[in-house]
Amino acid sequence: MKHGFLRRILARADKIDKEQIVDYMREIAQERDLLVLIFESMIEGMIVVDADENVVYINQSARRILGLGDGPTVPDQPLKRVLDTPSLIQLCRECMKSGEPVLSRDFHLPLSEGERFLLINTIPLESSRQNLGSLFLFMDVTEQTEQERKLREAEKLAALTTLTAGMSHEIRNPLNSLSIHLQLLKRQLKKQAAVDDSTNETLAILSNEIKRLNGVIETFLAAVRPSKPQKRLISLYALIMDTLKLLGPEFRENTIDVSLHDEGDWPFIQADEGQMKQAVINILRNAIDATVSQDAEGAEEKEKRIMINMTREKEEVTLAFSDTGKGIHEKDLPHIFEPYYTTKPKGSGLGLMIVDRIIREHDGELTAHSKMGKGTQIVISLPVAAESPRLLEHGVHVNDD
Repeated sequence: MKHGFLRRILARADKIDKEQIVDYMREIAQERDLLVLIFESMIEGMIVVDADENVVYINQSARRILGLGDGPTVPDQPLKRVLDTPSLIQLCRECMKSGEPVLSRDFHLPLSEGERFLLINTIPLESSRQNLGSLFLFMDVTEQTEQERKLREAEKLAALTTLTAGMSHEIRNPLNSLSIHLQLLKRQLKKQAAVDDSTNETLAILSNEIKRLNGVIETFLAAVRPSKPQKRLISLYALIMDTLKLLGPEFRENTIDVSLHDEGDWPFIQADEGQMKQAVINILRNAIDATVSQDAEGAEEKEKRIMINMTREKEEVTLAFSDTGKGIHEKDLPHIFEPYYTTKPKGSGLGLMIVDRIIREHDGELTAHSKMGKGTQIVISLPVAAESPRLLEHGVHVNDD
């Protein structure tokens, strides 16, 4: 806005005719409309706060980025009433108090629909050394942050794979040698008739430990070794039902009620059936462990349930696996797909890492949502390959006899 121009107009107000005043006002309105159009077209969120901490302007991008919902661009309300995140209010106040520009300040914003990562810039608004307030610019960098995280995970996995290949070779060779010499020792002892119950027990322990170590190596290799899926057209419904049938005895043994719901037609997907079954089994076994550990820890008794919900939107299908277990702590949730990170006393920390790798190799996405005391939900999203008939009615309990 041209403040000097306005002052000159006001100084000559008694000498200006009505037509000139209308022209001046029209010009001012056009400038204001242009500024509003520019501010509302910005990708960045913008908030202007005066020296008394009143929000005098907020564009719709700021409302969207900060999860504030629709509202006026000129709320004329205190900052603490416009923003509903105490940590963000505190950060804004600190920036205003410093009186200095703040550039690219990282901020983590927790929202009900998911966490967001922001970059915040603050510019003091001054006129003739008078503090008029501050301008805040918010940039949503959640997608870039997630891409960087995935890139770091891929780099770590590549390094881990290289290390694994060398270590597995160095470990398996002596294990194979131990296994061969153990068999030779058994034969020699048998020939010499020097085998008694105690010796047999010791030999059995040695043999089992060698097998266990070999199994650990195999599991580790399966988790980190790149394995290109052999994709073919498969029925997602048939895959889920086969997996539930396989795990049926475990559900019944632990008295867990399993229900399957669908919203839309079950599709076909292009997938490696073996790998996809492995992913679903790992998710369901984690859900079983969560509901069983709820009982073991003496938590408040509640129904043990696992719910599987299928939804389909155009070319994408989503499977949500929900349980009524104890849930995952907020600080642990971002790390559950990392190698060797586990919250279970006897967990390997590889199960969900394998699931994440399999889903990514099928061009899908894996997410997790959890709240302590409320349970956990693991969500798989996959591309649809082709049409298929609707095969299951809503609300079917798959482990009913």
